[in-house]
Amino acid sequence: MLHSRPTAEAVTTDKQAGAALLILLALVTLVIASFLLTGISRVQHRLDAPPHNMKVLAQAKSALIAYSRLSDPDLTAGTGLKLRYLPCPDLNGDGLEETPCGTSSAEGWLPWMTLGLSPLRDASSSCLRYFVSSSYKQGASVVPSITPSLPAGDYTLRDANRVLSTGVIAVVVAPGEVLDGQARGYSISGATECGSTSFSSAVNLAANYMDTIHGVDNAIAPAFVTAPRQVEASVQFNDNLIVIIPDDLL
Repeated sequence: MLHSRPTAEAVTTDKQAGAALLILLALVTLVIASFLLTGISRVQHRLDAPPHNMKVLAQAKSALIAYSRLSDPDLTAGTGLKLRYLPCPDLNGDGLEETPCGTSSAEGWLPWMTLGLSPLRDASSSCLRYFVSSSYKQGASVVPSITPSLPAGDYTLRDANRVLSTGVIAVVVAPGEVLDGQARGYSISGATECGSTSFSSAVNLAANYMDTIHGVDNAIAPAFVTAPRQVEASVQFNDNLIVIIPDDLL
């Protein structure tokens, strides 16, 4: 019995079908690998966030301490360099403190430009938030001087079990990515480096950055809470913070 040979057209068609199948398999493999790597990358990013955040928070703390040590108009050795004022917060995200800022404690963006810094951002690309005590702002009723001793600050810091520090002078927060119930929208026309020229815009409001855990809302002074960051999606707390106490300014 004679067998007919496949035509050149049939052979070409079979080759094209085989090549298409290989391409399809390669695409499916690429999609699956990309999905897996993206998930791994997202988890790794969350795990890497605290070290990055603590690094930028430490930069902010160092700059605030340096600012306070040079805040005395009298820079004469021996008689001067005794006052320890801190800057007012930045309310619109342009990096400059808003002065005057009243006689009570105040909150806003870290005034990075006033401190001589570039914008400091946490691992989620959010700029840092800043709380400062009433007794450490220009115009305070009690001058913050190292003689006889620096006054206590307005804030307290605790964890899940106990109070860690009282008399805290200032708190700087790396707020992390947006969580459920937070909204950081703003008008493009009013956008600044970190926020918006409209002070009341959602992007400028503490409640859209700080979180609540162990019955303490970090958006509402004077109590602050610190807790370990976790990667589970159900955990609604991702604040990292650093504090300044009177001894830091000596």
